[in-house]
Amino acid sequence: MTAMAESGTLRVPRSINGIEHALTYDERARFYAELGPLEDPLDREAVITSWWLRAMSAAYGSDRSGYRAAVGQVLATGRGPQAGAVA
Repeated sequence: MTAMAESGTLRVPRSINGIEHALTYDERARFYAELGPLEDPLDREAVITSWWLRAMSAAYGSDRSGYRAAVGQVLATGRGPQAGAVA
């Protein structure tokens, strides 16, 4: 399996909306509770990255090699390919 879905996009887009759609109702509430009060762009990016990794892990399930391939660049550099602007 590759890092991309068959459509050529990440299984979970690395954006607030992409993450939101991948989370359960309860997870979504926790995500927004963490993200909401943050004003510093670096702090916001850290929360987005953390939740994106969780969402990607759930999206890949038992396909750990696919997950590692998909998130490897983010883990190695702290930044990854942007699948759209973080909104």
